[in-house]
Amino acid sequence: METLIWQSYSQDEVLVLGIINTSNQGMINTFVEENSITFPIVFDPGSPGGVQGGDTYDLYYLPNNGSPYPRDFIVDQEGVLQYANNEIDTELMLYILNELVGDACSDWNIGDVNNDNMINVLDIVSMVNFILDINQPDECSEYVSDFNDDGLINILDVIQLVNIILE
Repeated sequence: METLIWQSYSQDEVLVLGIINTSNQGMINTFVEENSITFPIVFDPGSPGGVQGGDTYDLYYLPNNGSPYPRDFIVDQEGVLQYANNEIDTELMLYILNELVGDACSDWNIGDVNNDNMINVLDIVSMVNFILDINQPDECSEYVSDFNDDGLINILDVIQLVNIILE
């Protein structure tokens, strides 16, 4: 959860919050350090400690059938619960988060590197400049430049763009 979700999204878009049932700051600090957690951990008010939950736990209670995993929730911008599970399902969580946050590049066309609504030689120049490290692509330019979806912008992508322009 730490790297796949918390560190992958802007904190303006997604907030990851750990809720713990102890107010013992020493225990919280130890837990955070042992698990290399950088997202905030807060105390669940109303919790008597131990295995009992507090106010938040009671609001979102899920029977766990003996599952050792913590509960995972995704709450949307309106406060509506969109995901709840006793066992982490990272793939589904990422899908839901992407749906809620939206794809910032969805209005860009593959090959239109400069997003001017035309695929032409200017897009080739931009791609070559990325390859030569003359310019750095932003997220969307990188997305529409990587034709073969191999995580790289290279000559193979340029050739595919040239072929599209020549069609």
